[in-house]
Amino acid sequence: MTQLINDFISAILQVSIFTLIPFAFFLFRKDKTVTFFKYIGLYKPTAKSIALVLVVILISITSMISVALANDGIKQAMLAPESVTGKFKAMGFNSLTIVSLLIMAIIKTSLSEEIFFRGFLGKRLINKLGFKRGNLIQAVIFGLVHLLLFWFLTKTTVLPLIVITVFSTLMGWIIGYIKEKYANGSIIPGWVAHGLGNTISYFIIAFIL
Repeated sequence: MTQLINDFISAILQVSIFTLIPFAFFLFRKDKTVTFFKYIGLYKPTAKSIALVLVVILISITSMISVALANDGIKQAMLAPESVTGKFKAMGFNSLTIVSLLIMAIIKTSLSEEIFFRGFLGKRLINKLGFKRGNLIQAVIFGLVHLLLFWFLTKTTVLPLIVITVFSTLMGWIIGYIKEKYANGSIIPGWVAHGLGNTISYFIIAFIL
């Protein structure tokens, strides 16, 4: 139970930090008519955008699991004791682990990252540089952050790092594309895709592979 409480506090702190950064910029914006939720894209999306991200989830999870099954080195990197999925595997399959997994997948990683990368960074870059360059840059930054984090945690070999970087960059670009082209700028479809994708992939990698 102590671990679960710590996980929840850690998730709230990360979301708070990832929200405070855009909020600081929001306070000094020129357009004073826009609310903070509108500024970061936290509002109702279109039904079509939700349907699209559900398809993206299915394809992305299938692709990632297939890659892990095809290469033992990638599988072992994903199950490294220091990795997120490795820690869940070590905790064992029980109700506390599942709740901890949901907190990590839906709140700590997906919500905080969508607020910062798509809601704040992506929107600002797209406004400044246009959609093509802005969305690409935020996706590349998203991929590089995952590269550095995964390397720092696992110290794994080159191939798993390349796979994680390419996969994260591609998903960041796709989610950014759906946000801008189909969701009227809402980050909620990305949160749905990110949260469900993390939940299902964490569960499969930690307890099934």
